[in-house]
Formats: sequence, C-alpha cells, structure tokens
Amino acid sequence: MCELLVRGLSERRSLFIIAVTLVIMSFCANGFAADSAWKEIKDKHFVIYYEAQSDESLAKDLLRRAEGYYRKIGDEIGYSRTNKLWTWEERVQIFLFATQSSYLANTGQPSWSTGYADRDSRLFKSKTIMTYRQEEGFVDGLLPHEISHLILHDFIPNDERIPVWFDEGVAQMQEKDRRPMARQIMKTLTGGKQYVPFSQFVKFDVRREKDPRKAQIFYVQSLSVVDFLVTKFGNDSFRRLLRSLRDNKDFNEALFSTYSGVFKDLADFERKWILSFNH
Repeated sequence: MCELLVRGLSERRSLFIIAVTLVIMSFCANGFAADSAWKEIKDKHFVIYYEAQSDESLAKDLLRRAEGYYRKIGDEIGYSRTNKLWTWEERVQIFLFATQSSYLANTGQPSWSTGYADRDSRLFKSKTIMTYRQEEGFVDGLLPHEISHLILHDFIPNDERIPVWFDEGVAQMQEKDRRPMARQIMKTLTGGKQYVPFSQFVKFDVRREKDPRKAQIFYVQSLSVVDFLVTKFGNDSFRRLLRSLRDNKDFNEALFSTYSGVFKDLADFERKWILSFNH
C-alpha cells in the first residue's frame, strides 16, 4: 500500500491551530521513473534525482543530509549501521522536481500536496520520496520524518505491531523544533482536558479523520507521548521497547514489560504523562 504524507506549515501558535499540519491519506500512486533528462547523484543509501541543472548544489546538500539522518535515526532506533539494507539497488530514491507545477503534473497529486513517500508497508519493495525545490520545510521536516518511517518499518517488519500514534510520534521526533512546541501545546490542552483520552488515542486512525483540528491534536499528542517516553525514561528503555516490537511482541505487552514498575496500565500511563507537564 502506498501512503501519502502531506505537510503544511504555519507559524501561528494558538491553542487550536497546530504549528505543523500533517494529513495522511491512503492511495495507490502510479510509479514515476526519471528519464535521461534528469541528473542523479548517489551515496551509500540514497539516490537523488533532480530535474533542473541549477539544483545541483541543492541535490548534493539533500544527499548529505539524508545520509546524516540515516545514521542519526538508525542510532536512535537501534538500527545497526553495519546492516546491508538500503544499499545498491535497494537505495531510497528521492526525486527533486524543479517546480511545483512539474511535481503535480508528473505525480498526479492534488494541488495542496508538497511531497510524499511511496512505501510498501509490508515488503518495502518501493522506497521513494518526492518533492519540489520550493518546499522550505522539506530538509528539516518531511525528509527526516519519512526516513524515520522507513527505518522504523524496516526494523519492525510486522506493521500490526506499530500503532499509528507511535509510528507518527517516532517520525516527528526527528523534525526540527517540533518537540518543545508539542510540549507547550499539550501542556495547554491537557490543562483544559482537550487532549484525546488514551482509551481512544491508542486506537485512533488519523487516516480516517475528517476534522482537521482533531487530526492536528492527534499528531501533536503522538509526538508528546513518544517524547515523554524518551525524555523521562531514556533512550536505552526506548530501544528495548523497539526491540520487543521487532521480536514480534504485542505493543501493549512490549510497552508494559519494558516499563515494568513504571506504568500499571493504560490509565496510569496517561496520568503520568499528564503529570509530566507540571514538573
């Protein structure tokens, strides 16, 4: 299944307008292949195809940043640097269109789309990220977000073990300046009891949500909860959680065994997450 991640940016920090708007839609996209007019550069794990010759320096910077994110995110997740994934023919392809109009015309995406990642959620036969050069938030936002998704799903092949909130929370952890913003917003929302109760949150599938505000709150809350686990209890515990999921444990089993003695149950997890905003 192909998944579309569409990103919109806003600088306003009001209670009801989340700074970074994320919308996920499921779709099946037609494959795109660069013709001979496209230029390419490659490194160990990524191939950058760029449409305009004038974008050569941008493409080089993009490749350097992508390789850096691969190492950084891999280390944080516990994804071995010595693995042979994403090499040679399995390298992730990143297409950099010269303009938004060229991007839209060649990919068939809706007019509000700024970029997407085409990935097979089970087999990972396709690893492609597409965008265009005008998207200012791509290098620090969409790029590490999508690389994180790809690494997480390679590390934990069984998608059923990864709840949507956890998947999106882990991916957003890599976005520049997102974590402090999420803390600030969720402190206000939890204080006013306007967050999503965990009994609903852990089962929430944002891909079916039509209310933009609910989707925005879900994304910020997802980041906040994952940030809470990492910041409060450390990277080692978080990597143990990921390894338990990799070893095919049910998410709840993996969570409560990893944080045994910390959380009694889901309600206790929710309560301690809320209390963290007052310390």
